[in-house]
Amino acid sequence: MNLREYINQMNHEALTAYAGRCHIAVSYLRLHVKYASKDPSVSLIKALARESGGSVSLFEVLEHFGVVESDPEVRAA
Repeated sequence: MNLREYINQMNHEALTAYAGRCHIAVSYLRLHVKYASKDPSVSLIKALARESGGSVSLFEVLEHFGVVESDPEVRAA
């Protein structure tokens, strides 16, 4: 599952809890994380993957922020 889908499927309580576990505000999660409008810190990238409980992988978080390519051939390399 990609990060935006993961954020979209959460209700308000789950979103608040996820943001808290990642040590960011819900508003920051909804705006800057969901739309990848700011470059995140390494610790936030790790937290977003870890605190999703396996729903979003580290690769998917990196892909969301444009750090790695989403091309399947690049993934295999």
